[in-house]
Amino acid sequence: MTFVQWNCRSLNNKKIWLHQPPFSTANFWIFQETFFKADDNLSHPNKIFFRTHRSNRFGGGLLIGIPKNISGRVIYSIDNDPNLEVLAVEIHSKNLNFNIVNIYAPHGFNIASIKRFLDSLSIPTFIFGDFNLHHPLWGGKFTVIAQ
Repeated sequence: MTFVQWNCRSLNNKKIWLHQPPFSTANFWIFQETFFKADDNLSHPNKIFFRTHRSNRFGGGLLIGIPKNISGRVIYSIDNDPNLEVLAVEIHSKNLNFNIVNIYAPHGFNIASIKRFLDSLSIPTFIFGDFNLHHPLWGGKFTVIAQ
Protein backbone atom coordinates (compact mmCIF):
# COMPACT_ATOMS: atom_id res chain seq x y z
CA MET A 1 0.00 0.00 0.00
CA THR A 2 1.55 3.31 -1.08
CA PHE A 3 0.51 6.92 -0.53
CA VAL A 4 1.55 10.17 -2.16
CA GLN A 5 0.75 13.47 -0.44
CA TRP A 6 1.18 16.74 -2.33
CA ASN A 7 0.27 20.39 -2.00
CA CYS A 8 -0.19 20.89 -5.73
CA ARG A 9 -1.08 24.61 -5.76
CA SER A 10 -3.56 24.08 -8.63
CA LEU A 11 -4.04 20.68 -10.16
CA ASN A 12 -5.65 21.80 -13.42
CA ASN A 13 -2.35 22.66 -15.10
CA LYS A 14 -0.51 19.63 -13.64
CA LYS A 15 -2.82 16.74 -14.52
CA ILE A 16 -0.23 15.32 -16.93
CA TRP A 17 2.03 14.65 -13.94
CA LEU A 18 -0.49 12.14 -12.58
CA HIS A 19 0.62 9.62 -15.23
CA GLN A 20 4.26 9.70 -13.99
CA PRO A 21 5.86 8.29 -10.82
CA PRO A 22 5.33 8.69 -7.96
CA PHE A 23 1.67 9.35 -8.81
CA SER A 24 1.29 6.55 -11.34
CA THR A 25 2.66 4.01 -8.86
CA ALA A 26 0.89 5.14 -5.67
CA ASN A 27 -2.32 3.47 -4.54
CA PHE A 28 -3.61 6.55 -2.73
CA TRP A 29 -3.38 10.24 -3.61
CA ILE A 30 -3.83 12.90 -0.95
CA PHE A 31 -3.67 16.43 -2.41
CA GLN A 32 -4.10 19.89 -0.92
CA GLU A 33 -4.76 23.19 -2.69
CA THR A 34 -6.24 21.67 -5.83
CA PHE A 35 -7.89 25.04 -6.59
CA PHE A 36 -10.82 23.09 -8.09
CA LYS A 37 -14.23 24.66 -8.46
CA ALA A 38 -17.44 22.67 -8.16
CA ASP A 39 -17.73 22.11 -11.93
CA ASP A 40 -14.08 21.13 -12.55
CA ASN A 41 -13.68 17.54 -13.70
CA LEU A 42 -10.97 15.04 -12.90
CA SER A 43 -11.04 11.45 -14.04
CA HIS A 44 -8.55 8.62 -14.02
CA PRO A 45 -8.94 5.04 -15.24
CA ASN A 46 -7.72 3.56 -11.94
CA LYS A 47 -8.96 6.00 -9.28
CA ILE A 48 -12.13 7.10 -7.52
CA PHE A 49 -11.98 10.67 -6.24
CA PHE A 50 -13.37 12.35 -3.16
CA ARG A 51 -12.86 16.08 -3.01
CA THR A 52 -13.80 19.42 -1.55
CA HIS A 53 -13.64 22.87 -3.05
CA ARG A 54 -13.93 26.38 -1.70
CA SER A 55 -17.17 27.97 -2.76
CA ASN A 56 -16.56 31.30 -1.04
CA ARG A 57 -13.13 32.24 -2.42
CA PHE A 58 -10.25 31.19 -4.68
CA GLY A 59 -7.72 28.51 -3.73
CA GLY A 60 -7.79 25.60 -1.36
CA GLY A 61 -9.53 22.37 -2.13
CA LEU A 62 -8.72 18.83 -1.09
CA LEU A 63 -8.64 15.54 -2.96
CA ILE A 64 -8.31 11.92 -1.92
CA GLY A 65 -7.91 9.38 -4.73
CA ILE A 66 -8.33 5.69 -4.01
CA PRO A 67 -8.04 2.58 -6.23
CA LYS A 68 -11.25 1.70 -8.09
CA ASN A 69 -11.15 -1.87 -6.77
CA ILE A 70 -11.85 -0.79 -3.17
CA SER A 71 -14.66 1.24 -1.67
CA GLY A 72 -14.67 4.45 0.29
CA ARG A 73 -17.06 6.99 1.70
CA VAL A 74 -16.72 10.50 3.07
CA ILE A 75 -17.10 10.51 6.85
CA TYR A 76 -16.17 14.13 7.59
CA SER A 77 -15.70 17.33 5.63
CA ILE A 78 -15.02 21.00 6.36
CA ASP A 79 -14.72 23.28 3.35
CA ASN A 80 -16.33 26.57 4.36
CA ASP A 81 -13.86 27.58 7.11
CA PRO A 82 -11.19 30.05 5.89
CA ASN A 83 -8.65 28.63 8.37
CA LEU A 84 -9.18 24.88 8.00
CA GLU A 85 -10.18 22.39 5.33
CA VAL A 86 -10.69 18.73 6.20
CA LEU A 87 -11.70 15.73 4.11
CA ALA A 88 -11.89 12.30 5.76
CA VAL A 89 -12.64 9.10 3.86
CA GLU A 90 -13.27 5.66 5.31
CA ILE A 91 -11.65 2.94 3.18
CA HIS A 92 -12.86 -0.67 2.91
CA SER A 93 -10.89 -3.32 1.07
CA LYS A 94 -10.98 -7.10 1.32
CA ASN A 95 -8.74 -7.43 4.34
CA LEU A 96 -8.24 -3.88 5.52
CA ASN A 97 -10.34 -1.00 6.85
CA PHE A 98 -8.84 2.39 7.66
CA ASN A 99 -9.42 6.14 7.42
CA ILE A 100 -7.54 8.77 5.45
CA VAL A 101 -7.79 12.30 6.83
CA ASN A 102 -6.60 15.14 4.59
CA ILE A 103 -6.08 18.56 6.20
CA TYR A 104 -5.16 21.95 4.79
CA ALA A 105 -4.56 24.70 7.34
CA PRO A 106 -3.44 27.87 5.50
CA HIS A 107 -2.60 29.77 8.69
CA GLY A 108 -1.35 27.02 11.00
CA PHE A 109 -3.14 24.17 12.65
CA ASN A 110 -4.89 23.91 15.99
CA ILE A 111 -6.05 20.35 16.56
CA ALA A 112 -8.78 21.48 19.00
CA SER A 113 -11.06 22.36 16.07
CA ILE A 114 -11.33 18.72 14.93
CA LYS A 115 -10.26 16.86 18.08
CA ARG A 116 -13.74 15.50 18.81
CA PHE A 117 -13.93 14.02 15.31
CA LEU A 118 -10.43 12.50 15.50
CA ASP A 119 -11.17 11.06 18.95
CA SER A 120 -14.28 9.35 17.54
CA LEU A 121 -12.36 7.30 14.99
CA SER A 122 -12.23 3.61 15.90
CA ILE A 123 -10.18 2.13 13.04
CA PRO A 124 -6.57 2.89 12.04
CA THR A 125 -6.23 6.41 10.66
CA PHE A 126 -3.64 8.04 8.43
CA ILE A 127 -3.50 11.83 8.78
CA PHE A 128 -1.95 13.81 5.91
CA GLY A 129 -1.87 17.48 5.16
CA ASP A 130 -0.31 20.85 4.77
CA PHE A 131 -0.46 22.27 8.28
CA ASN A 132 1.63 25.42 7.69
CA LEU A 133 3.42 24.91 10.97
CA HIS A 134 6.29 27.37 11.15
CA HIS A 135 9.33 26.89 13.31
CA PRO A 136 12.89 28.27 13.30
CA LEU A 137 14.26 24.71 12.90
CA TRP A 138 12.59 24.61 9.47
CA GLY A 139 13.63 28.11 8.42
CA GLY A 140 10.61 29.96 9.81
CA LYS A 141 10.93 33.33 11.49
CA PHE A 142 8.37 32.54 14.20
CA THR A 143 6.82 29.57 15.96
CA VAL A 144 3.20 28.40 15.69
CA ILE A 145 2.41 25.76 18.27
CA ALA A 146 0.03 22.96 17.29
CA GLN A 147 -2.26 22.07 20.17
